[in-house]
Amino acid sequence: MITRLLSIQYVRLKRQKILYLFFVVMAVVIISNALECAGSSEEGGMGYYAGGRFPTMCMQSYIDIIGTLFLSFISAVLICGEKASGMFQQPLLNGVSKKQLLIAKTVSIFTVALICFLFVAIVSIGTGFFLWGSHIFDDVREYSLQMILLAFPQITMVLFFVFLSLYMSNIPGMMCASLIILLVNNLLSQFFGSYISFIDFMYYLYAFSGYNGMKLTGKIIISGIVVNIITGMVLVYGIRRRTNHMTM
Repeated sequence: MITRLLSIQYVRLKRQKILYLFFVVMAVVIISNALECAGSSEEGGMGYYAGGRFPTMCMQSYIDIIGTLFLSFISAVLICGEKASGMFQQPLLNGVSKKQLLIAKTVSIFTVALICFLFVAIVSIGTGFFLWGSHIFDDVREYSLQMILLAFPQITMVLFFVFLSLYMSNIPGMMCASLIILLVNNLLSQFFGSYISFIDFMYYLYAFSGYNGMKLTGKIIISGIVVNIITGMVLVYGIRRRTNHMTM
């Protein structure tokens, strides 16, 4: 049953072409960044990311606003939109529970997040190799570690958007709430990072990607993993509780 529900979600996303739109937008951003890096001196801000640091720059562009808002939109379409249409009150398939439907939607969002992240990684490395040759692999250990660590806040982010979607009544409301949360969190992460790092999983989107020159230390890695695991467990509990209390 879950497999059948998953196929329905993927078909719906494919019909809306929103994933293809993301690919186009992100590819343009990556190529634009690459050309700007190639045309800047190493002492300049953009020139610093030329060569082996370029994939790191692309990851930062992705997690900063574009990728995060895109995942918010996917969550809004798959959950808020169907809440408004009565999908959770009157399942389209006989024998489908709210829990099964939500699991299928959450897995779909996880899959989209993985595809988007791999797309950014592959295209950034490919574009960097075209411009700088083998120098794109000079810092491969550093950005590979960053990519692995970013999986933790990315997973937590998906759970957060699923949780938020269950409380929002429509897609515009979900998008506005997500944008406000991201902007406020960005400011807090830059100016009060030492205070919120113990409770805010979003902080590690920036810390793990080296945003604004943040140093990746052992303490940050351990605290980031712990904070994201605990937050993820809390969100899973909140999602289950909200699902159980939704009216039929």
